[in-house]
Amino acid sequence: MGVVFLARELSLDRRVAIKLLLPAKAVDPVARERFLVEARTAAQLSHPNIVPIFAVDELTDVVFFAMAYVEGQTLGQRVRERGPLRPEEGARLLRDVAWALAHAHERGVVHRDVKPDNILLDSATGRAVVSDFGIARVGAGGGTTGPREVVGTAEYMSPEQASGLGVDARSDLYSLGVVGYYALSGQLPFDARDSYEMLARHIAAPPLPLASVAPEVPRRLAQVIDRCLLKEPAARFTSGAHLADAVRLAVAVPVGPPIALRAFLVESRQLSAPALVYGTLLGLAVPLLVMQLVTSAELGARLVAAGFIVWLFVLPTVLMVSRVRRLCAAGFDRDDLTDALAAELVRHREELAFLYGEGPSRLERLLRRLAYAGVCLAATAVGVGLRAPGLDASSVQLAALGIGAGVALLAAVMARARTEHRTDPKRERRLRFWGGPLGRWLFQLARLRLARRRAATAAHTDGPSPDIVVGAVAEGDSRGPRRSATAPL
Repeated sequence: MGVVFLARELSLDRRVAIKLLLPAKAVDPVARERFLVEARTAAQLSHPNIVPIFAVDELTDVVFFAMAYVEGQTLGQRVRERGPLRPEEGARLLRDVAWALAHAHERGVVHRDVKPDNILLDSATGRAVVSDFGIARVGAGGGTTGPREVVGTAEYMSPEQASGLGVDARSDLYSLGVVGYYALSGQLPFDARDSYEMLARHIAAPPLPLASVAPEVPRRLAQVIDRCLLKEPAARFTSGAHLADAVRLAVAVPVGPPIALRAFLVESRQLSAPALVYGTLLGLAVPLLVMQLVTSAELGARLVAAGFIVWLFVLPTVLMVSRVRRLCAAGFDRDDLTDALAAELVRHREELAFLYGEGPSRLERLLRRLAYAGVCLAATAVGVGLRAPGLDASSVQLAALGIGAGVALLAAVMARARTEHRTDPKRERRLRFWGGPLGRWLFQLARLRLARRRAATAAHTDGPSPDIVVGAVAEGDSRGPRRSATAPL
């Protein structure tokens, strides 16, 4: 559609890039208008990660605009020549582009063609710069495209854009997710024989998780990319700013767990005492209720006993699922929780080792010796009584037995309490619980309810989708063609 020249602006003595509409296209009113819309749209945006427009002009058969010259290469060239980006490079790229898109979206501009060849990498600063707003949608209008007309690059289209439906900021975030997938793995989420099949896959086929094709990518960063690629717009990030924050947290060196995880851990510690009391009551009540259920001849009494048993087990399950659902809604999963629990356990054990040493303290060893001595004293008293039953020392034997048993019990309890205080078994048991099958089951229940809620929200927001018809306008520029297709799917 156009050609780009490197030029020098004489009045300011600076290098600029001049984008010129090809003369054959300049006489086409639609192409001419689209070219001018690109310049006007980009000129409204002032952001460090968007290529600035300096001037736009049109003569009889010449239409052009001048923009800043970014020395470097496109992201597409970088990946094709040197392979995938390192995770920290990919994270910086995603943040830069997400901030640029957030700036555009706040001003009512949806790019609609976010792809590696429209992202420039500044060799001087390393920043990513977004270019080519040629098919952007401004405000509530459709730009220069007609209704249900698909314009863009098939490999990077969101499902709603590929379906010819209305698009918003979340469509650009899907495309950015595809860009991130490609930048970090060196491959696209989908393989297809042609544009038609590629669009159909974006609409209906789930992509492979990024972690399965690029295991070296940090888990949370891979999850951010996977969330961008969800089919339902309501399930993605709501804005580029939120996406940038998620990327930052995914690669940040943690100084402590995020607030949602810290709150969960604090609540767990606060609920440990009530949980112990509830477990004690449960242990006392369940045998009585089971006995009532088995021995009672009245059906009503048996039903009441059965109901109480079910309620005693369902109540803590409901409370725990509610807590887990709140954690999942904040964007965290079971792996995040177990990582935080493991880190807390290691940190607390380091603190305890500094205070009490690595092994048992002197007090613990003394209490253990007292427990062993008490057991030996009680055993000796029992042994003497068995070997000399006629010996008139029953009171002495009983006293020795009582003293020995008491000393053994008291010392054992104190030694156990001291050992638990030094080794922190409560946190260890909590980690085993959430890392085990019960913890996995609770998270599955919580995600099930969240999925239903999101589906209901999406249905309420988006409404019924019309029949899918894909149509496209062929368009290309100096950075490669935009694939086009017109066919029912």
